[in-house]
Amino acid sequence: MIASEFYQAYKNRHRLAEEWKRTGERILGYFCNFTPEEIIYAAGFIPVRIRGTAENISLADAHMPSFCCSYMRGALDQALKGRYSYLDGMVFPKTCDMPRALYGIWKRHVKLPFYYFLPLPGMHTDEAVDFTAHELGLFRESLESFTGSKIGETSLRRSIDLYNENRRLMGEIYRLGLSENPPLSGSEMFGIEVAGLIMPKGEHNSMLLKLLGRLPEEKASSGEEGARLLIAGNNFENIELLQAVEECGGRVVINDLDTGSRYYGARVDNDADPLKAIARRYLREVKCPCKHTAGARLDRILGLARSYRVRGVIMLVQKYCDTHLYDRPWIEARLREEGYPVLSVDHSDTGWSGGKFKTMVQAFIEMLE
Repeated sequence: MIASEFYQAYKNRHRLAEEWKRTGERILGYFCNFTPEEIIYAAGFIPVRIRGTAENISLADAHMPSFCCSYMRGALDQALKGRYSYLDGMVFPKTCDMPRALYGIWKRHVKLPFYYFLPLPGMHTDEAVDFTAHELGLFRESLESFTGSKIGETSLRRSIDLYNENRRLMGEIYRLGLSENPPLSGSEMFGIEVAGLIMPKGEHNSMLLKLLGRLPEEKASSGEEGARLLIAGNNFENIELLQAVEECGGRVVINDLDTGSRYYGARVDNDADPLKAIARRYLREVKCPCKHTAGARLDRILGLARSYRVRGVIMLVQKYCDTHLYDRPWIEARLREEGYPVLSVDHSDTGWSGGKFKTMVQAFIEMLE
């Protein structure tokens, strides 16, 4: 793999975090795209996205029913097993039902020095932005109280610049998918994306710059180009999902995923009031079904499908993710009306059946040919 060092970093994320901890770094875990990482970073923490697992879940089922999504159950299971013992604290934004419920469970059973529940509105009006900016101010004060250090406007603006640079560089990576024969496969893109969730953004930026410096604009043509595909949904842990698509002759040239282009899209306006600009970006630009209508998500998916000239869409959603599953039938129907065939797949990070998935993808790609 051209970008194997990214996925290796992700696979070794707990070991890397433990090494950062030993050097005196402070690490704050968080759930979801709506957590304002810029504020966490400005407070002197490395923000680390809490991830699930493909391992069998053995401890979390004592605290959560099996009809909760495997991502959240897997994340709790990892915490109960001590995998996140290096954390100095956790932030839970008010998004779907799972983070709301997990806040109390984690706080009771995973002893950490700092916990924060961040209220967020379900709308993105001007009033909602003002409310969120106020709540972000309280969040900043809570971090200041915990660390004993003020988060000045200068450090906050530097943090915004760092994150905006990360989004700019990832934008360059995504634009490579516009070419006829992109130099990166979907599975390589996945490794690049998830690595950025678990490491300091400055380190991720350095790796991205090096990668962009050595990548060709296009791969040498092999004469047999696969069907261009878009994957939309929430998130998944198994890189094998994308590798299976590639083995079946498909090419994922772009995605609309919580851990992909949805996370890395849209910058914060650093010329405006920092807290208000952060609130505006997170509320209005992260098109997630827990905050946005199906119409807004459809417009985004269609825009990507047209720009990247895809021939089909794979809707890949975690089982029991009510917010994504509620919107999916209407989005599927509208995509088909626009001429995009759709393959819908419910998946679970644990107990994943690669053979069944591969058979479905192979039939779908044959239909596109």
